[in-house]
Amino acid sequence: MIDGLRVTARALSNLRYNGYAYVWANLAFVALCLPVVTAPAAWSALCHVAHLAYTEPSEADLSAFWRTFRQNLWRALPWGAGVVAFGAINTSNLIAYADTDGPLALALMTAWFLAGLLWLGAALLTWPIYYEMAEPSVWGATRNAIIMVLRHPLTMLTLFVVLALVAAIGIVLIAAWLLLTWSVFAAIANAAALDRLAFYYTRRAQP
Repeated sequence: MIDGLRVTARALSNLRYNGYAYVWANLAFVALCLPVVTAPAAWSALCHVAHLAYTEPSEADLSAFWRTFRQNLWRALPWGAGVVAFGAINTSNLIAYADTDGPLALALMTAWFLAGLLWLGAALLTWPIYYEMAEPSVWGATRNAIIMVLRHPLTMLTLFVVLALVAAIGIVLIAAWLLLTWSVFAAIANAAALDRLAFYYTRRAQP
């Protein structure tokens, strides 16, 4: 839990110092989500701007967003289709068994709920991890994102609560969805990935 709160604090601090880049990238992301099929590439571009805001702040701008969007337009599409398909199937299973009683139904509901959290974590962390890979691979990054969620469940649960609060604020303040909400998601996702990767590197460096 402490790790999750530290990650959140780091993300909010980065947002404060790089707000201009985040706002413009958020607006571009929302616009490019309207055609739907471009949403995965738009999310990859938003995550790249957030990644640059941590690693190379001077490079985090709208031109980086557009450049990444064009590069990942087709690369991100199969990944996005897979994420949507899994989410749709998992959600339909949860809805179908919502009114079913019995231990088997409860076990299935629990499994699907946990799978949903794993799905959400993978959707959030794939691109931040991708941009940290020496030899980037979308599906390799997805696999690493799943492993990261499994290894740090308490940290991720804390971040899910934070993200739910951010989403709730966005529902109340509609303008926030246009200006900042999605960038907050990307900032937290990148902060989480960088924090956990730094943790791994530190452990490997220890004798």
